[in-house]
Amino acid sequence: MLRKLTVALLPLALAVPVALAAPEVADAQAPAAAQCRRTLPAYPQLDPGDRSEAVRTLQCAINDLGFGPVTVDGYYGPETKKALAPLIGGREGQPPHPYRITPLFWHQLYGLQLPHRTLAQGDRGPAVRTLQRALRAWGLTVVVDGVFGPQTTAALRDYQRQHDVRPTGRTDRATRYFLVGGDYY
Repeated sequence: MLRKLTVALLPLALAVPVALAAPEVADAQAPAAAQCRRTLPAYPQLDPGDRSEAVRTLQCAINDLGFGPVTVDGYYGPETKKALAPLIGGREGQPPHPYRITPLFWHQLYGLQLPHRTLAQGDRGPAVRTLQRALRAWGLTVVVDGVFGPQTTAALRDYQRQHDVRPTGRTDRATRYFLVGGDYY
């Protein structure tokens, strides 16, 4: 099942438009209600019908990936579900609750937003923040500050060890493979 999911998600990972410069809030012309808070203390399980700030974060991630636009209203309703269909439908062996958003799914959402280049200690900016969110969604402790410092390096090395990847502390090709869903634990 691990490899089937990998095969299903990798073409999607290559086709997903990347919005690297996604700001912490929606553009200045959008109403205040549409502001996005992309960083959460933890990335919880969500089900259709849920209403929460975490759903707003999910909706922002959907828009960042180019699967929207969806209204950022905190309601996991038909519009949000429809926008997720390309991600959900690309998986082989549908789980019993295909539209349930799990921490693994959050991890993949942020992994899909990473650039196709290596990030390493000393880098700064939105791409580093996205990496930090993916690591946090995986369950690692990391501050999401956009600075690829010693803490992010240590968290990434831990992530790499968990995936039997050489712990370089950089987002090399092998590491990006797992960040976009090349595994299923």
